Amino acid sequence: MGRVELHFHLLPGVDDGPPDRATALELARAAEADGTRLVTCTPHARLIDVAEVPERVRELQSALDRAGIDLEVRTGLELAWDDVVGHDDAELATVAQGPPDRPWLLLEAPLPHTGGLDGFEAAAHELRERGFGLLIGHPERSRALTAAPGAVDRLLAAGDRLQVNASSLTGYHGAGPRAFALELVRSGRATVIASDAHLPIDRGPALSAAVDVLRQHGIAPAEAERFVSAAPHALLERGLPSSARLAA
Repeated sequence: MGRVELHFHLLPGVDDGPPDRATALELARAAEADGTRLVTCTPHARLIDVAEVPERVRELQSALDRAGIDLEVRTGLELAWDDVVGHDDAELATVAQGPPDRPWLLLEAPLPHTGGLDGFEAAAHELRERGFGLLIGHPERSRALTAAPGAVDRLLAAGDRLQVNASSLTGYHGAGPRAFALELVRSGRATVIASDAHLPIDRGPALSAAVDVLRQHGIAPAEAERFVSAAPHALLERGLPSSARLAA
């Protein structure tokens, strides 16, 4: 099974990812070389017209095919908590992952420039009530989450899943996020690892490097590989329940 990226900024010219198609193809080649065969394109919701994402992904897939890059791309989105109010259910459904009866969205954990925990938790609750499961992006980078006792466990109790950044495991974001990322993986609270790649040089694909870090910290090779292959593949194929659908 090839590796799967669930958090990856690959669409050209839309956010802080690749500025043009040539750079996007370079980034895609790096992902292919890293063993990845499927990428969910997750542009920042606030920096793109969400209605345009499916067509932009189709255009990118055509460019990849013409360039001979063996990579499948799918439509996705990265939501910050304060993006949620601006998008209706039908719009979000076009960029959700999973089967139609178990759709889920990537919700970015709050960073210092995106506000505190109260707004984030309210937005997460709203999305669940609207019928979406949630994959929480890079919780290890969120001071709001790490500083609040029980905050991560509340997300898990609500049915959310956690996505750890490969770049956190390699130390790119500093010692604190690296230590918490390792703890989330070791404790079984993290479900998947993703590169959250933006550019070929500074923020490129890092799944292989992350798997190596896990192995160096005593995690069995097959278990380390599961975080970047079988586990993300299962989320795409099986989806996630929302708390609203569980209660119905």
